[in-house]
Amino acid sequence: MRNGYMVVETAFVPRSVCFSLQSASNIENGAIVGKGDLVEGETSVYEAETDYTDGMYLVANPAWNYETYRATDQNEENYINKAGVAFRAYRLEKDMKFKVYNLDLETPFVEGDHVKFESGKYVKDAGSTSALVVRRVEEVGFPFCIGSAGTKSGNFGYAVGEVMKKYTIEVVK
Repeated sequence: MRNGYMVVETAFVPRSVCFSLQSASNIENGAIVGKGDLVEGETSVYEAETDYTDGMYLVANPAWNYETYRATDQNEENYINKAGVAFRAYRLEKDMKFKVYNLDLETPFVEGDHVKFESGKYVKDAGSTSALVVRRVEEVGFPFCIGSAGTKSGNFGYAVGEVMKKYTIEVVK
């Protein structure tokens, strides 16, 4: 089970054009969306669409919460782009790479998996026709071993804290 929302890193998106998009529902950083028409009354904010067959846009807004009375308010996994508020998105093209983590996955991805963004999360593309391929999987973080309390954490025994996987995804089409 993940803690909070998806997190994105724009690892290698050279010459990518940034757009301001807006969604009718909350949307996580790291999501892939399409760009629709201008939002009514706006001159440079476009509607975010779930269909991205005409172009992929990576949601990657700076994760900043203006409620600064707790340090955890600034953790990226606590950030979500609110409905009706413009957010930053990068137009993706062939050979660009980005990292996502804190994913809601039933089965972890492995290098070479074709993936797509569907229904609010990344899923394996069974037909391997997707323009997105997992290029690297990294484990990051450190579990704090505490004996018999906490949760079972792989080879680390019972622990508090989390080791998570970061997935580098490349646009191949």
